[in-house]
Order: sequence, then C-alpha cells, then structure tokens
Amino acid sequence: MEPTYKIEIFEGPLDLLLSLIYKNKIDITDIPISLLCDQYLAYLDEMREMDMDIAGEFLVMASELMLIKSRMLLPQPEGEEKEDPRTQLANALIEYKHAKEVAADLDEMIKIYGGRMAKDTEEIPADDSFIAEHNVMLLKRAMTRMLLNAEKRELLEKEALAARPVVKVRPSVTGRILGVLKRIKRKGRQKFEDLFDQCTNRSELVAVFMAILELLKVSRITVSEPDEKEDIYIDINPDYKKPEGQTDPI
Repeated sequence: MEPTYKIEIFEGPLDLLLSLIYKNKIDITDIPISLLCDQYLAYLDEMREMDMDIAGEFLVMASELMLIKSRMLLPQPEGEEKEDPRTQLANALIEYKHAKEVAADLDEMIKIYGGRMAKDTEEIPADDSFIAEHNVMLLKRAMTRMLLNAEKRELLEKEALAARPVVKVRPSVTGRILGVLKRIKRKGRQKFEDLFDQCTNRSELVAVFMAILELLKVSRITVSEPDEKEDIYIDINPDYKKPEGQTDPI
C-alpha cells in the first residue's frame, strides 16, 4: 500500500507563514526569507501532489516571497539607505498574529457565555397620569412658599435649637399619608398650607408633600383653586373607588 500523508489546512497564506515561523522559532521582525520561502513552496508542492486545489492567494504570496528573496540577494548601491524588503511582510504578520490572539480570546468567551441569554432593558415611562387633571404649577408655587417660610423659621429657631440636643427622626411618608386623610375627614376641606402647620423642619415638609402626591396618584384626594387667590385646597375625592381586595386604613 502506498503511504498516505496528512497535511495541515490553513486559513490563508499568512496563517501558513505564521505556522512556519512558530515551527522554526523565527523572530518575526528578522525573518530568514530564504528558509521561509523554501518551506512555503514545499508546502504548496505537497498540496499539488495530493491533487488539492490551491487558492490564488497562496500563489500570490509565493510570488511575493520570491520577490523579497530576490531583493535580499541583489546588491544595494553604495551611499543609499537600504530599505528592508521584509518590513511590509513582517508588519502584516504581526497584525495577523494579533488578530488571531483576539479571535482566540473571543472564542473562549463564546464557550463560556454563548449559552446565556441577555434580558433587554425595560424602559419604565414616567407616570404622570395622577397629576394630569391637576394644575401642577399650583402645587409647585404653594410648595415653594412653604419651603421659603420653613427656611425663615429655621433661621429664627437656630439659636434655640443649638442650646439643646436635637434628636433627628426621619419622617415617615406613610404616617403623613394617614395624617393628611384623618385631618381632612375630621375637619373637611383644608387649605394646602394648613396641612403643613405641624411641620418643624424641611424634612417634615417634604414628607407631607410626598404624602399629598401619593394620595393624588391613587385619586384619593383632589386639588382645587376656588378663587383667584393663590390659595389652593385639598379635599377627599368623592369618586374614589377602593381597589378590590384592599382594606382602607381610614
């Protein structure tokens, strides 16, 4: 039986050249072009003997190698700076080597993460439906006045507060929600500013304001401006319907 041969398959001429450089332990920046050219042509001869189709790019590279080899053998005129004909080939091999290394890293990442599914980011639109039927500027102007008044009170009480220890307590929005509802149910329609009369600092003001916004969001209360003054009033919404299966705390 005639012996059979198995030769490696390369993706292109640069892949073959890089393999020869590794096998011969050649410095890629100082290629012995004669040795590399001979081994490259020997590989093409093996492909022909096995009746394998040789891609045109392999033949183009063979001619390039022979051209570089001939330039290396030709004498250079004295006084002229000699340009290394291997430079372009070496640069191409360095870039190809880097591309192969990156491809190997990506292949490893695909093996690790390829079976995972990424969940698309869900954009949550701003919910402004609870203020659509109300005049937002009324609330803004009223809250601005409250904050300015609070700053004035804090300045006046600063000396008194500094004379005794103060324990800071984070105000609860949930507690303020219950407080606003109880007050309106007990006393009826309330002026916006009156709901803040028990607040002693900005944190409590903000907590009450957040409570009002939460109640507006579920349509539990309404905002009205009965006259041309800047005063606005808060009242229980008579059309409010409690969600099914939910208990009413008030």
